[in-house]
Amino acid sequence: MTGIWSPEPEAAATPGGDYYVLDAKDSIVHASAGCQWMRRFLGHVVWECMPLAEVMFRPRFEEARRTGHEVEFRVLYAGALSQIRAVPAGSDLTVFVTHVERLNVRTLATLTASLRRIEAALETPASAPLDLRAPASPQALP
Repeated sequence: MTGIWSPEPEAAATPGGDYYVLDAKDSIVHASAGCQWMRRFLGHVVWECMPLAEVMFRPRFEEARRTGHEVEFRVLYAGALSQIRAVPAGSDLTVFVTHVERLNVRTLATLTASLRRIEAALETPASAPLDLRAPASPQALP
């Protein structure tokens, strides 16, 4: 797989991991060999090449930048379940992508089986919903 939203599902994953780098404005500034399909979007805002992904990804990306800590989550997008790890470096963000499962629509049985695997994977703690509440005041701690 060449990336989580790759149109070439038969391609193999890069041994070192698939990743891309975003600048402060969410423009793609680098893409690994495993995310080669994104290279044609270098210099473009990532949301231009990933329709509707902004509502799922942007809050997590903003959390990573705001806290300065990496954020990991699972997402089902474009028929693929992927593990995403967003690692901040100043205002830039390196986004590592690990393919977990892809919907298999060949038959009703393969679709059902792939949906069950995706459902099981989404029930793990790595895909817990983002807590958008404001951080607590340190003065409120005992």
